Amino acid sequence: MTRVLHGRRIRLRPLRKEDLPLRLEMVNDPEVQELWVGVPADKNTMEDMETWFYLLTQGPPSEQWAIETEDGRYAGDIDFHSIDEARREAWFSPMIGDKRLFDVEYRRDILVTFIRYALEERGMRRLSIQIADSDEDGVRLLQELGFKIVDRAELDILEGIDELTMELEADAFSA
Repeated sequence: MTRVLHGRRIRLRPLRKEDLPLRLEMVNDPEVQELWVGVPADKNTMEDMETWFYLLTQGPPSEQWAIETEDGRYAGDIDFHSIDEARREAWFSPMIGDKRLFDVEYRRDILVTFIRYALEERGMRRLSIQIADSDEDGVRLLQELGFKIVDRAELDILEGIDELTMELEADAFSA
C-alpha cells in the first residue's frame, strides 16, 4: 500500500516515474521556474528527468512527495532531502507546477501537510528551505508558519534577486 498524506485540499504521495513527463513540462515553464527557483533556468529534457529520478534512488537519504489535487492530478512535488536522522534536521524544496495551486491557501495546505509529516512522523527538529526573496507571498507564508530567515545570498545580480535560507525549529511551528 502506498503512503498518502492528506491535506485539506491536496494529497501528498510518493513521486512515481509516470509523473516525469508532466513534471518536465512544469519545470520548463518560466512562471513555475520563477516561483520555484526565482529566475528563469535552462530547459530540461526527459533524459534529465530520468537521470534525476534514478540518482534519487542512489544518493543520500531523501524522499520525493508528489503533490496531487483533490481529483488526483499531479501538480508538483516536494524534495525532502539532506535528511540527517542523528541531528533530526533536513531540507526541503517544493516545486508547485500547477498554476492553480500558486494561490497562497493551496501553498499553505501543501506546506502544513508536509511539515506536520516531517516534524510529527519523521521526528525532525529543524527544517530548512531556500527561497527567492522575489516570492514575497512564499516568504510571508513561511514566516507565518514559524520560519526565520537565517541567511541571504545573491541569486541574480541582474534582476536584484536574493536567495533566502529559512529555518523552522519544531517548537516554533504554527499551523
